[in-house]
Amino acid sequence: MKAIAKTIGACMLAAAVSTPLFAQTLPDYYPADYKKLVEASKSEQGVLVYSVMSAQNWKPVLDTFKEKYPWIKVETLDLSNEIWSRYYSEKAANSRTADMVISLGVGPWIEFVKKNEVAPYQSPESKHVPDWSKPFPGVYSISADPVLIAWNSKILPDKKIDSMAKVAELAADPKLKGKFTTYDAASGPLAAVFPWVWSQHHKQDSWAMLDKLGPVSKPERSGGQMLSKLVTGEYAVAYLTSAITVLPKLESPGVKGIIKWSFITDGQPLYARGMAVTTSAKSPNSAKLLLDHALSRQGQIGWGQGGMTPVRDDIAEGDVPFFTYKSVVKAVGGEKNVEVLAYDPNYDTAIQDFTNRWKKAYTH
Repeated sequence: MKAIAKTIGACMLAAAVSTPLFAQTLPDYYPADYKKLVEASKSEQGVLVYSVMSAQNWKPVLDTFKEKYPWIKVETLDLSNEIWSRYYSEKAANSRTADMVISLGVGPWIEFVKKNEVAPYQSPESKHVPDWSKPFPGVYSISADPVLIAWNSKILPDKKIDSMAKVAELAADPKLKGKFTTYDAASGPLAAVFPWVWSQHHKQDSWAMLDKLGPVSKPERSGGQMLSKLVTGEYAVAYLTSAITVLPKLESPGVKGIIKWSFITDGQPLYARGMAVTTSAKSPNSAKLLLDHALSRQGQIGWGQGGMTPVRDDIAEGDVPFFTYKSVVKAVGGEKNVEVLAYDPNYDTAIQDFTNRWKKAYTH
């Protein structure tokens, strides 16, 4: 009897271990045949992702993905501008390339779609993200990251600088000349997009403010440089600077108690990070599982824990350490004060025209 009991117990344990986790955790709105996708992933060789995020951004998302699908190995490469050229050259050489791409940038995404490099995958999580975050079939935005205004509270005590109009007013103070900073739009489209999106909220009226700020500003190429010089007092105000750079460091030694910040009430820019499974994917099923996880409630909370701004509609402020798309909208007074990066087919021309005009305002 003991031998029989042990045999039965062993069989029950084996059954429990072999039971796919997805059968226990699959949301009720997933299609009935989703398990076929999961099973197909088991014969693939892991997922290769080219992205513009650091390991710190990825870690909370990948930790929970591994719990769901422990057999899928995910390799993420932080490649910045190199993503697109690397993908195209590897494809041309018939080499292994990205199963998934996550990147900023309007022009490169439009070109990627036109070249049929995006697998038109319909995620079951699609209904939980905003329409604007799905610019093309198969392309989804994992986050809507804001920029903000930050200032040195030792130089500007008792100030609340919550609009670009207020930043422009401060530009008239001769004591603050040279103490303003922002991204250097002349360094390339990825930097120019920050002020360009804000300018779309005001159209030509934006130059009334930027022409005042240009002569008193010293543009920088990175948010990290802006923040470090803001802390030391070399700068008093950083405007249209990355929230991802500033917010996670507010409690750090040397920063805490010095830097104050605000979202931008007269046109809050939000920058979407697009994500897609590629048509060259060697592990398309595994990549689709990762895409769905990245858009799921659990995955979106993970992006928030990694310092990004989730777009999903059922993420509450208390679910993440910083902000969600909904909480940013609320903070600036509603959708009317928000400007989301649009996938404009004329983007390349528009950003070049903007950059040329920006150089006139900021060259001194």
